[in-house]
Amino acid sequence: MKLTAYFDESGTHDDSPIAAMAGFVGDKRQWSKFEKRVGKLFARYKVGTFHTIDVRRTKADFKGWSVDRKIAFLDEFQHIINETMLSGVAAFIYRDDYDYYSNLTWPKGTRKDSEYGILFRACLSQTIDTIGHLPVMQEPTMKVVLEDGHNNREDAARIYNWAANRNGQHRALSGLSFADKTCLPLAAADLFAYSAWGAEVGQKPIGAPKGPTKSEASYRGNIYKIVLVRDSLDSLHEQAIRFSR
Repeated sequence: MKLTAYFDESGTHDDSPIAAMAGFVGDKRQWSKFEKRVGKLFARYKVGTFHTIDVRRTKADFKGWSVDRKIAFLDEFQHIINETMLSGVAAFIYRDDYDYYSNLTWPKGTRKDSEYGILFRACLSQTIDTIGHLPVMQEPTMKVVLEDGHNNREDAARIYNWAANRNGQHRALSGLSFADKTCLPLAAADLFAYSAWGAEVGQKPIGAPKGPTKSEASYRGNIYKIVLVRDSLDSLHEQAIRFSR
């Protein structure tokens, strides 16, 4: 069973009190269904490249859109995700907690994770655990895709290689690659990451739907939330020291 996980981040800019990374995992058949349905949705609404922030700011392909049109489009997009994806995960870290982690004692030669790296580590770990409990006959393998261009992409690559080389996981992980937002699965990760981040910081909604939404009805409770608290960061700190020896 071959799966692919797509993750994107939000809120890693300097003035954000919290950062998030989120995304979804699915098999080839699920992603194929997703891309076919989302491709039709984007064509119907004349959307070329999707960024959730552009919807919010009524920019680019969303210029001139009414609030009702935005709500209908995003609801349908989320509904398709709900109906096609195996599982999702969203990880969060507060800036104060990352500062705490950064200011711990780091012996020479010890490598501390970037904020982006810590979030990626959490999403990757949860997704590996999810696929490890699938009721399948053959051991599943998973490829990971991140958005290209982030300053800390090499940190994510280092963490991926560390995870892939751990005993028992070298067969589960089948590669790491990078793509841009023309990749439809990364558009889904963008929507999830930005929406999850917005909910955590109390961002004002785009608007209120006029009735029940399709995405609320189709949600299957298959999303995991991880908040990196200081106990977890202490454990990562200890792990970094242990593996540096």
